[in-house]
Amino acid sequence: MEKFSEIKYVRPDFEKYKADVSEAIKAYKAAETYEEQKKIVYRMEEIDAAMQDMVTVASIRNTMNTADEFYDGEMAFIREEAAKLTPLQQEIIKARLESKFRKEFDEEFGTLMNYDAEQQLKRLDPIIIPELIEEGNLTQDYSKTAASCKTTFRGEEVNFYGLLKHMQSTDRAERKEAFEAWAALYESVSATLDKQYDELCALRVKMAKKLNLESYVEQAYLGMQRYDYNRDNVAVFRKQVVDVIVPAVKKLYEEQAKRIGVDKLHYYDEQLVFPEGNAVPIGTTAELVEKARKMYEELSPETEEFFNFMAKYELFDLETKPNKHMGGYMTFLPERKAPFIFSNFNGTSADVDVLTHEAGHAFQGYIAARTLPLSEMCGSTSEINEIHSMSMEHFTYPWMESFFGEKADKYRYAHLTEALKTIPYLVAVDEFQHEVFNNCFRKKSNLACN
Repeated sequence: MEKFSEIKYVRPDFEKYKADVSEAIKAYKAAETYEEQKKIVYRMEEIDAAMQDMVTVASIRNTMNTADEFYDGEMAFIREEAAKLTPLQQEIIKARLESKFRKEFDEEFGTLMNYDAEQQLKRLDPIIIPELIEEGNLTQDYSKTAASCKTTFRGEEVNFYGLLKHMQSTDRAERKEAFEAWAALYESVSATLDKQYDELCALRVKMAKKLNLESYVEQAYLGMQRYDYNRDNVAVFRKQVVDVIVPAVKKLYEEQAKRIGVDKLHYYDEQLVFPEGNAVPIGTTAELVEKARKMYEELSPETEEFFNFMAKYELFDLETKPNKHMGGYMTFLPERKAPFIFSNFNGTSADVDVLTHEAGHAFQGYIAARTLPLSEMCGSTSEINEIHSMSMEHFTYPWMESFFGEKADKYRYAHLTEALKTIPYLVAVDEFQHEVFNNCFRKKSNLACN
């Protein structure tokens, strides 16, 4: 395998893909034995993996630089062609569900795949192809708008991530100034973001109505494979967070205010955990990656193999740059069985979190792809995925001295308490999204949701 930067991108041939898959479906339906059908399933896996590798390469390179016109154009092409595959996806699912060997498949591979297929049919319908294309374009536009933001802060040109270290300054005035600069960045594009978000909400409501679903919330739950619990269960969980976790977090913030010496903890104080400054990683990006390599080498033979693979083929894009997509993620090149980690290093402890959190996702993908027979068995829901990543964050606690020196305990304390503090924020975002789409769905017009 070549390094990621050396991978030659070739535009996916969707017409050939459709022809190959259609031929495989025809052979699948005509198969006389279970073994014949199983071979065809593996053949379809190969066809899909080859296609997805190029799609993923284009996607990664697009997020590396959202202003790159070539990959921006490629992703627009891919989004449109991928949406048009909906009828083919329906045909694949129906063929599997109607197979006379379904019982044998369930016995060998488990029942979840076919159950998942049944549920996904509820949201796969050619009737929403135009909306799927528009949804992808709006989502991309929203990301580009945020990624293009930059400002000058104390003589340095920075984006959102460049401001984060200043938000943790021991100088209260600097923290406040940095937060205000952050807010000003969003304010500068707020009209555009609001318009894009409003259009996106209306579009999603339109899709749900076309699918005769209760609301877009139901469509979203299907997309996230939330089959064994519903919005009522989630509401109960949010109530438990309010009753149990919020009081604990309130106490943590009160202790923090005393510790950093302020009468009242303001929004611009929350990021400073210790009066003498938060723990920050020691070393350049290359040095941090090397420390991570040594850590995973010592953690287990499996993590050693995994991280050396990542380093050998340079399956990282870590440092923040102009027009780079915000946030961090792990994605996967299925044909190469290769994870890829994307992030925006900013000189704070979050840089180390990437080398543990996203590496947790990547390790799971690396092992699953080499252990399980079918790619659809290798993934899991977004909730379960976070068990992989956050567990890795905690598994690596014994190695934090390597990254933070004598401030390792401060990092561990800040990291552990931040995990608790984040929960109320996450459920607040979840409730907000429920309410947005509940209210949108009740409106007579699809032109606006505000």
